[in-house]
This record gives sequence, C-alpha cells and structure tokens, in this order.
Amino acid sequence: MISSPVLLGQYRPGDSYLHSLDARAKALAVLAVMIFALISNSIIFYVVMITALIAGLVRSGVSTGALGRSFTPVVLLVVLTAAFHLIFSGRNSEILFTVFGWNVRSAAVSAAAFYSLRVVLFVAAAFLITFTCSPSELAEALVKILSPLRRLKVPVNDLGLIIFIAIRFLPILYDEFVTIRNAQVMRGVDFGGAWVSRIRKSSYLLIPVFVAAVGRADELALAIEARGYDSHAARTIYSKARFGARETTFALTSVALMLALFLVTWRHD
Repeated sequence: MISSPVLLGQYRPGDSYLHSLDARAKALAVLAVMIFALISNSIIFYVVMITALIAGLVRSGVSTGALGRSFTPVVLLVVLTAAFHLIFSGRNSEILFTVFGWNVRSAAVSAAAFYSLRVVLFVAAAFLITFTCSPSELAEALVKILSPLRRLKVPVNDLGLIIFIAIRFLPILYDEFVTIRNAQVMRGVDFGGAWVSRIRKSSYLLIPVFVAAVGRADELALAIEARGYDSHAARTIYSKARFGARETTFALTSVALMLALFLVTWRHD
C-alpha cells in the first residue's frame, strides 16, 4: 500500500530527546504553544515559534525534504486563509498596489500574513507531537491527564480510544483515497490539467472514500465488541511512562521561554 506523505498521525520511531520524553510533557508544551499563539498579536512571535518547532522536528530525525512534503497538504489551507484576508480585511487602510482592479491594502497584507502563520504554527505543533509520540502514547497521555474527570462520570477511557482510532485513521484514509484514485486512473480518468480542474475531479472521490471509511468503522466496531471491550473495566498498561525530572524540566523550560518571547514581542505587530 502507498504510504502517505502526511506526517500528522504517522509516528516514526527514534531515539531523540523528544522521543524519550513522556507524552504528557510534550502535550503540555504544545498546549502552551497554542494558548500563547491565540493571544499573541506579533508576527515575530509566530516566526520564532515556527522556526523552533521545525528545528525540533529536524533534530528528532525528520529530513527537510520529508518535512517539506509533509507541509504540502497545508499549502491550500494557507492560500485560502491568505486570500480571504486579502479580499475582506483592511478596507480603510493604505493601498499598496492594485491587481486586476483590486486594491491590495496594507492591513489586509498584515492580516493575511498573521493568520497564515498561525495556521502553519498550529500544524507544526501537531506534527511535532504526533511525530515523536505513538498513537497509543498519545491516547494514554490523554487518559492520564483527564483521569480526575472519572469522578464526574466522564468516559475517559472511551475518549482515549477515540483519539487513538482517529489518529490511526488519518493515514488509512489517505491510502484509501490513493487506491481509489489509482483505480480511476486505470479506467482512463485524467486527473491532470489546471488546479481548479484537478481539485474538482479529486472531489468526486470523496464519496467512495467516505463509504469506505464508514465500512471500516463498522468493521472496527464489531471487532471491538467481539473482543469484549468494556470502558468501565479496570485496565493495565503495557509500558508505564514516568513523568519525572526531565519531563518537568522540559515543560517548565518550554513554557518559560514561550512566556519570555511573548512578553518581548507582544507589542510588535
């Protein structure tokens, strides 16, 4: 089966520093990244954080080529975000130049750059944690973080299982899309041409991919039921992770550095 170039959800084993950390420490750091990103109004903050996250990915064993291919699916989202703000933002600001009769304004360019960088930052943070944590580690980390909610009758184990299945399904759905697309190519369908034509033709594959996903989900539900899964039963852990001194140091240092960067850059647009 063709492997997906999308890095999100595809854990790659390694022996780097980030790989060795408990998933809860990385989850707390990523959560801090998203919180500071939502309240920061500085493009400098975004550029520095994206650079730091990419450097962390490279240091963890991701080649720059693989990293570039991993960000490729995000390009369309970034382009749409930038286009939206270029068209609808900053109507009362200074006109920089005119393209095909449309006035491109300074505030619109700033908003397009700001929100596009925010999208890239969120994706890079997701890449970092999914690359260095297996789906089972992420699910177990979520269960441990939310374990106090058991007193409120929240099905924590079910939430962990849902997260695990959702992450594992990302590359599976992509492979299903590629398989169906290759089958259509063998039948003579041409997916080439302009971008608009390629997107329109690819959208026709969404229905069979959705049907295949529903079929896989039904089979998985039957398999889980056949194995006697009970979310309320006492559970054991195959590999016990430990939130020790290294994890505490990593989490506190990461949050402290992000806070310092936020305080230094928050006045800069």
